[in-house]
Amino acid sequence: MNANKNPVEDVVRHAVKAPRERVCVIGAGWSGLASCQVLHERGVAFDCYEAGSRVGGNWRYLNDNGMSSGYRSLHINTSKKLSEYRSYPMPKDYPPYPDHYRIAQYLDDYVDHFGFREAIAFRTEVTRVEPAEGGGWNVTARHRDTGTESTRHYGSVLVANGHHWDPRMPEPGFPGADGFTGEQIHSHHYKVPDSYAGKRVLVVGFGNSASDIAVETSLVSERTFLSLRRGGYVFPKFMFGKAGDDLINPFITRVMPRETQRWVMALLLRMTVGKVTDYGLPEPDHKLFNAHPTVSEALLPRLGHGGIGVKPNISHFDGDTVHFTDGSSEVIDAVIYSTGYKVGFPFLGASVIAPKDNDVSLFHRVVDPRHRGLYFIGLFQPLGATTVLAEAQSHWVADLIEGKAALPSAERMHREIARYKHRLAKRYITSKRHTMQVDHYPYLAELSRARRVGARLARKGGTDRTGTTPGVVVDHRPEEVSIRIDASPEQVWDLISDVTRMGEWSPECRRCYWRGGKRGVGARFIGVNRRGWVVWVTSNRVEKSERGRSFAFRTTTNGVRWGYRMVPDGEGTLVTEVWDVSGQNTGQRKRTESFANMLLGSQESHLQELRDGMRQTLQRVKAAAEKSAAVGRAREATATEGSAARQEPVPVDQAA
Repeated sequence: MNANKNPVEDVVRHAVKAPRERVCVIGAGWSGLASCQVLHERGVAFDCYEAGSRVGGNWRYLNDNGMSSGYRSLHINTSKKLSEYRSYPMPKDYPPYPDHYRIAQYLDDYVDHFGFREAIAFRTEVTRVEPAEGGGWNVTARHRDTGTESTRHYGSVLVANGHHWDPRMPEPGFPGADGFTGEQIHSHHYKVPDSYAGKRVLVVGFGNSASDIAVETSLVSERTFLSLRRGGYVFPKFMFGKAGDDLINPFITRVMPRETQRWVMALLLRMTVGKVTDYGLPEPDHKLFNAHPTVSEALLPRLGHGGIGVKPNISHFDGDTVHFTDGSSEVIDAVIYSTGYKVGFPFLGASVIAPKDNDVSLFHRVVDPRHRGLYFIGLFQPLGATTVLAEAQSHWVADLIEGKAALPSAERMHREIARYKHRLAKRYITSKRHTMQVDHYPYLAELSRARRVGARLARKGGTDRTGTTPGVVVDHRPEEVSIRIDASPEQVWDLISDVTRMGEWSPECRRCYWRGGKRGVGARFIGVNRRGWVVWVTSNRVEKSERGRSFAFRTTTNGVRWGYRMVPDGEGTLVTEVWDVSGQNTGQRKRTESFANMLLGSQESHLQELRDGMRQTLQRVKAAAEKSAAVGRAREATATEGSAARQEPVPVDQAA
């Protein structure tokens, strides 16, 4: 056995031809890393270009890529439960809202756990991405230290360069700003509050960064003011002792009518923090969820203690004085603009894509209908977390790259884009910030639907009712995970085929028991399963049972087949667990998808958790089988030694 070999080998096989051309990923932040992990898991060859010397993007404080907007006190504003990748949970000892140091470490661990660091070209900036003759893309990259440029051809390009790196100053600028005698910076360049000690500071904006910066500068400044164009809603990070977004679930955001959602959340806000006007903030001029809310645990208490003054929008500057639209004025030493960012792709020509006021027309926020093989990952503003959504986007894109899914006609894609923009305009107040809003669980469901529709189009050769897109007919094969166990096939089989012990292996199964006295093929057993507060019971029938070779059963309640194959491997056994849904009927498949959406938000999340569960099951079987084998070998050794001792001749005393 190779001592350097990973003991768990994922053998997730798909009946598709591997892509002939490599894939390019631009950026190694939250979103780009999600794409890298998915492509790596699928066996798709790729190169990732990262301008900095380490992964993490904005979460790498003082990132040498020169584009990070992170400040020293930065923490995530969605809980770790919502923010962690589905494929790699955050450590249990992390607090509910980790700081950027922990997030950067988590991202490093994520890369090393899946083993794709060598595919990332660090300190390498993409300077041009151009459509190539005959298809695909020519990507030119420059090493930032040596200046060396190279161009390489790729079949597909995944753009994950982020949208928080090009700061947007007020447009148009405030009258008199050019003559202001104090300091003016964008919050993108803010790092620590030390330089504002004893000064009079004005923070312009009402987003998460504006709130954080106003709070911490107010602790050292002579006086800090917060200037707002309009009122808004402030969500605390904790409600009733728990992370606030733990209270948000798929049922609330996907099933409950939005007016009911508003009523529920407004009630929770009133119960936990009261009205924003009680803290000196202006009354919101819009309904809850009609603008991106501010998330802050410290802003309202600081306002309530008088540590921050609230001002309306700026009217004009006059020397060292800032005048406001209500007629008031303040002498100010430093202005920090938290006025958002511009969406841009400096490596893409205007003929390819040209964002206007942060508006980019993409099918399901990912696909450019005009350019085959160009995808955008993480280009959205979520009411939720980026990581899980970027993972889901990446799985859909990987389906398209592998030919497991196809796209509809350009006409249909443009219609979807138009409907999305209409919904945004109807719901949100007009703002450059609200051009790419998505809701966490509804968007997960949207991507899941896109994958299902794409798979159907691929099976039909990519045709739909309005046009044709080239596709590949795909034969969906079972999910498989394999592991090598240092025990005989018979020892492994004895453990796996004893269904009464299944609760010891499966993460969800609590216990199983036989129905009747029959064993072997045709035998039936009941499984009691639990995930969180959900308990379900399954009826199962054994379909294969050959000692040392195979054991398989079918869950009759949902049509899923589970199987285990055992193949001798030297003195051990290669065991493969199989999950097969090809026998499901339409009703069973819909119920399975509905169940997955209810518990995890999407079918893809269900599949990822399934793979993780299969790995965990085999790890547990491995531990038990190898322990049993070791005990058996020890007993044999003891018996052999005892037998040898009994057979040893008694020495004769020669002197006698």
